[in-house]
Amino acid sequence: MKLNHFTIWIVSCFLLFACDKTPQVSTNMSETFYLQNNGADMPVFVRGNGEPKVFILLLHGGPGDGALKYSNHTFSNLLEEQYAMVYWDQRHQGNSHGHLKNENITVDNMVEDTYALVKVLKERYGDDISLFLMGHSWGGLLGTSFMVKEDYQNEINGWIESGGAHDFPLMNQEIIKRFQEIAPVEIAAKNHAEEWNEVLEFVNSIDTSAISNEEITLLNEYAGKCENLITSLNDKSQSELSELKLIFLNADNPFTVINNEFFLPESFYLEIVSTSLTNDLHKITTPTLLCWGRYDFKVPYQLGQSALEKISTPDKFLKIYENAGHSSMRYEPQQFASDVIEFIELYKN
Repeated sequence: MKLNHFTIWIVSCFLLFACDKTPQVSTNMSETFYLQNNGADMPVFVRGNGEPKVFILLLHGGPGDGALKYSNHTFSNLLEEQYAMVYWDQRHQGNSHGHLKNENITVDNMVEDTYALVKVLKERYGDDISLFLMGHSWGGLLGTSFMVKEDYQNEINGWIESGGAHDFPLMNQEIIKRFQEIAPVEIAAKNHAEEWNEVLEFVNSIDTSAISNEEITLLNEYAGKCENLITSLNDKSQSELSELKLIFLNADNPFTVINNEFFLPESFYLEIVSTSLTNDLHKITTPTLLCWGRYDFKVPYQLGQSALEKISTPDKFLKIYENAGHSSMRYEPQQFASDVIEFIELYKN
């Protein structure tokens, strides 16, 4: 079911603004509203240049992150100069609210939330807007789930996946292979040899036909640590981090931005670690841009290569960023933004 499933209502009272204010696109948009759906109250932040009537709906990572972690970065500032960015906190994450039971926290419910928000954006800003979906990390699994469900992809102009975890079993296999490929090189070069030896010993001990949940957790932890061991990435990361602005309270944003990860139920984690959408990728017929870092150990770039092969649309592109890790938009923000803009200009209305 679609709209009748939603108990939807968009609470377009902006917390600090009057409910009867008609939303308007402008060159400097700063709107905040709530999306209510199936027990969840989820804030939506629309920022940037709405004049071209192009909106990028960001599906944040995690699960457990918040969308505003992606705002006020170089890449998002560049995109906001051109288009309107839609930062949305998914159910039970970020600054969202609601009294949810464990059974309310599922991938499918989050897909329905995404569909509801797509419809709301078109209702608010016009059915003629160009709408692009951008999913990073866990958001790649959520976005892919949206893309392969029924005719949902017909609601958007294009799909942008950045380091997306659309196949967890394949992802874990590729993480192990990537460590086995990189670790000996780094050890031979005497770059953090002790740490790389520890990683190599661990991955070589895994039975790849039956990877346990504990091993999956450790793989993710090692992936995050090892990204910081690559010297060229660490240098870029530090220079980029020095210019990030963490917003707490300001006149434009009534919310407190915190590094807050809600407790997500075990049933949800068990669902996502078993999710494999590779065999469904052929259903995607919408223009697609795939963005991956060469040194993404959390979601290796081989998932991007696999997606490129499986997706049906002829309008598909894979960008590999040679000096980037899991968040290519952070390591190479200018190039990332440029690639996104070039893609959008091809497929906007």
